[in-house]
Amino acid sequence: MGTQFRRVRCAFGVVLVVGALCPAVSFAGDSGCSQEKAFTPFDTADGDNPVTMQNSRVIELRASNESKCAWGRISHGTPGEEIWTDRKDPSAGEHEGFLGYTRIDSGTAKYTDAFKNDGKVMRACGSSQGVIECSGWF
Repeated sequence: MGTQFRRVRCAFGVVLVVGALCPAVSFAGDSGCSQEKAFTPFDTADGDNPVTMQNSRVIELRASNESKCAWGRISHGTPGEEIWTDRKDPSAGEHEGFLGYTRIDSGTAKYTDAFKNDGKVMRACGSSQGVIECSGWF
């Protein structure tokens, strides 16, 4: 019981710190988004999609033209590895990061929630064994 309480307290602490340091963090997807007719965009800027990390983890941006939304996926992973999406306006220098941040809790893959493109570009980023890799912007 004591160990489980400490884990919950620690996880809550991480969420508070990330939320305070990264105000653009969003753990829940945008309303109206669906993953209908999903595809992997290959025509990306500043990088590839999907990206295969040195340890064979695959970071991939997925998208839906039906809902005009995108989300991230990590595959061939292990529990604890992370995935999130970033979104930015191509004409601005800033971006929203850590959208839909999540970790693999069991199995070998995990998806983020979906977020609206809203005329912006998006990418998927993942972390494995302390290394962060991101797809190109789409």
